[in-house]
Amino acid sequence: MFRSGPPRRIQPSLQKSEEPPPLPKKPAFSAPAWLPTSGLIGVAALLGLGLLFGLYFLLRGPTYSKNDDELRTPQVLQADYARWSSSLRQITQGAMASSAPAIPILSPPVQADLSTLGWWNRWRNLPPEGLARAVLARRLPPQIELIGLKPLRMLQNEDGVAVDYEIRLKAKEDMLLAPVVPVAIPTGISATHQRLLPRIVFAYDLPPGKVFDLAQARTVIPAGTTLEGGWTLRQAVLSSGTWMARSADLLPMTRIPALEAIFAREATTPPPALLRSRGELENGEAKRRAAAQSLDDRLAAIRADVKQYRQNLMAGIPAAMKNKGFGAGSGVPTAAGVGAVGGAATGAGIGAMAGGGDGAAIGAGAGALAGMLVGALVAHHEHEKKVEQEKAARRQAVAAVEREVSDHERRLMRELENELHQEATRQESTLARPSATP
Repeated sequence: MFRSGPPRRIQPSLQKSEEPPPLPKKPAFSAPAWLPTSGLIGVAALLGLGLLFGLYFLLRGPTYSKNDDELRTPQVLQADYARWSSSLRQITQGAMASSAPAIPILSPPVQADLSTLGWWNRWRNLPPEGLARAVLARRLPPQIELIGLKPLRMLQNEDGVAVDYEIRLKAKEDMLLAPVVPVAIPTGISATHQRLLPRIVFAYDLPPGKVFDLAQARTVIPAGTTLEGGWTLRQAVLSSGTWMARSADLLPMTRIPALEAIFAREATTPPPALLRSRGELENGEAKRRAAAQSLDDRLAAIRADVKQYRQNLMAGIPAAMKNKGFGAGSGVPTAAGVGAVGGAATGAGIGAMAGGGDGAAIGAGAGALAGMLVGALVAHHEHEKKVEQEKAARRQAVAAVEREVSDHERRLMRELENELHQEATRQESTLARPSATP
């Protein structure tokens, strides 16, 4: 089937095959003349933009926190209270010793030390001005604004930096130094009224029972006055590229409810005094009058309620029988008549046995008189006995009513005292805040 032997050689064809035509050549690429220039411009723009961003972040420096990041440990609050209360006492002493329309309020600034505020320290180590302004904003009431801030000295330590500033403030309203005193107890009021007055909340920003003495309040910062003095940012730290204030001095007009509540309770001579605007004191006086009137009205309502309650209970008790003596309605005349008839019959019988007809007549008359007297006396005694029994029963009923009325009055007073206690507790809770309030 298969042929053996070497394979047969195939002879190539003598006819040549035609080659395909060559492909057309593409023209050589030539870049536009403007492309290199545009590329260089783009690269330069990117480099310039990057340089600008770099310079911006380099020159801007770290950011600062506007939040309240201050530490408020018991030790810090104690130190703050000592400095703050001392400044208010000094102002009070100055106000008593001076008749000037305005007295110094801020402590004097420290001596400037420009060696600590070179350009390198200002750039690398001085906290941003905005940080100090944010802290001062929490220490100033709305009636006083910050108009100037200048660093005088910077001290560095392992806990951060401390900066002493010169500050300038301006009062938009009259600021008064108002003593805080216990509420006055009027004469001629009930013991209950006297006991409850010290429990009343008379002011929005004072402990219960405390009021501002407007008669002794004095203007120490007239409206439009510019105050100049020193202030210290005691500790500022740089954390993750952000400056934060950890501690700073309080100002005399700074309002921290917890510290003011402690200060207001001090029993000193002269009494403790706080800085308040005239408008605030006027509003506070309206609050004081309203609180006092509310207590008066509530006690009057309780008295009226107790009176009506007693009247309602007494209406159910019958009136006691009156002693009518020997008069009509007492039973004495009737008993006397019956006694007279019986006595006359008895006397007539006795007289007849003794002396006949005349004796019977005499005995009848004497017996009638005696019977009438005995009957009257017996009836009067019975009437008095009944009257006393009814009076005793009424006295017992009245005593029971009075006990019930007393219990009702005590319930009403307990309700009032519970309400006053709850209001005082809410006020104490509000005043326990350790942070500054505007």
